[in-house]
Amino acid sequence: MAAHLDGTPYVSPDLPAPDRRWDEIADVVVVGYGAAGSVAAIEAADAGARVTVIDRWSRGGASARSGGIIYAGGGTPQQVAAGFADTPEQMAEYLAVEEAIPRDDPVLHAFCERSRDDLAWLEQLGVRFGTRFDPTKSVTPTDDAVGLYFSGNEKHHAAQGPPVPRGHRVAGAGMTGRDLVATLHIGARRRGVTVRSRTRLTDLVVDDAGRVVGVEALVLGRDPLSRFGHALLYRVVDAIAALAHRVPPVLVRACDRFERRHSRPVRIGARSGVVLATGGFSYAHDLVVGHAPAYRGALPLGTPGDDGSGIEIAHGIGAALRSMDRCGASRFIAPPLGFCSGVLVDPAGERICDESLYAATLSARIAERGGRAWLVVDGAIRDGIAEEIHRSPRLRDRPLRQLIGGRANAVIFPRVFGTINLRLNRILAPDLDSLARRCRLPVAALRRTIDVYNASAVAGTADEMGKSADMVRPLLRPPFAAVPCHLDGVVFPAPCITLGGLDVDGMTQEVRRPDGTVIAGLHAVGRSAFGIASHSYVSGLSLADCVFSGRNAGRALVADRRDLRVPGGSN
Repeated sequence: MAAHLDGTPYVSPDLPAPDRRWDEIADVVVVGYGAAGSVAAIEAADAGARVTVIDRWSRGGASARSGGIIYAGGGTPQQVAAGFADTPEQMAEYLAVEEAIPRDDPVLHAFCERSRDDLAWLEQLGVRFGTRFDPTKSVTPTDDAVGLYFSGNEKHHAAQGPPVPRGHRVAGAGMTGRDLVATLHIGARRRGVTVRSRTRLTDLVVDDAGRVVGVEALVLGRDPLSRFGHALLYRVVDAIAALAHRVPPVLVRACDRFERRHSRPVRIGARSGVVLATGGFSYAHDLVVGHAPAYRGALPLGTPGDDGSGIEIAHGIGAALRSMDRCGASRFIAPPLGFCSGVLVDPAGERICDESLYAATLSARIAERGGRAWLVVDGAIRDGIAEEIHRSPRLRDRPLRQLIGGRANAVIFPRVFGTINLRLNRILAPDLDSLARRCRLPVAALRRTIDVYNASAVAGTADEMGKSADMVRPLLRPPFAAVPCHLDGVVFPAPCITLGGLDVDGMTQEVRRPDGTVIAGLHAVGRSAFGIASHSYVSGLSLADCVFSGRNAGRALVADRRDLRVPGGSN
């Protein structure tokens, strides 16, 4: 039997039939049950709406696989306890630079003004955050007690204001997105939200005035064989996508055939409207190739539910798309932190950026240079990295269940990928000229790049790319090594989420047409929609946007409840 992430069973998929034209009627229908969909359902239910959620894979979406980081600031209790003074204005100033958003953008300021309240709202639902502050740079803190850390490029942009940590980590073991979503599911259940599991959206129902008034869906049968087969398909798609960096079309067709053969069609009406919380499109290789080709070889990050179906269905009824070329690829080169002392170069042998930048920022810079890059280090840096790996938490200190379940990834990363990049995924050479030839880089250009870097490092002058002085080391001692940091790397993959989606009003989440008018009754949240995280990405910003956009949609929908009029066949 399908179950919530906390282990409690979903509501039976048997549907009531309030009238012959609909199989079910609710005030709000939410499609997708990750963080954004859960938040929208809770907010709408708190305002008195009857809410039905439909969810295809019953896995909590990409949110449940995340590190459980919420980007928040403006003076949160965690920041105050760690001795940091932050204000919504400071937070907005940083994000305006980081995200290249106009400083007077009203959505940006609303997001920052509400940040503390959104975090407190989560805590009231039972979401717990760690108590400790970790000053070091990391993918996700390896200490489970850490609740606050620098999750973005705050130190790089110190010229705009004092760097303040805003990565708030949900308490738990390892990657705690699962804990976040499980708590949200409990909150939704307590509010009487109806969940229809193993239910796939196939179309939006539109009335003669162009208003979305419901959904058409396929509900998988309740027999154990159908549900076992469906769960097995999910696992196969999930595993093969990780190995092949894409979902083969044959598996996409197999899932579609299976669901159509073992499901029955239903229509669910929505008096107030529909919320699309179906995630991004990282698992839809054709969409990635068409909209974000620089990331076509990256490893899809998320779940098989991130197939772009909600975005495409809405686009099919006239919705506009926005920033579909934007992605957040996790091209981490640290930890181990010592790798940040290297020099990242493009195919022309030119330095790309500050090597200590956040992973998605690094990826964006690499994408701008054709998706290929090499990190050059010397023997001294490599010795320091080896020592750093030796001092990092040991895998054997974690229970096997955590290692298999992905709840120790923060420990695995420095140990496993640090060792891979130090010992295997690198090109060695006795000197820089030989290294350039082995990497097929212009010899003179690479030599010039390293000479300029070394001269600045030895003289102690400010790094031209803005890297902090404590991470600048001259590359002098052979042997030299180059770690391939390509976005299509197989040995050292770059997991990637998509950031663009449906164009929406940033405060109501109403979906817009290309002419700027809204499609009545249709809202989109999270990575189905363009949002605060769609310009660029730092850890926690997507989950924070899920909370922000989900609450926006839930509030906006309940203000627009009406008697449902069934369309005369316009879909």
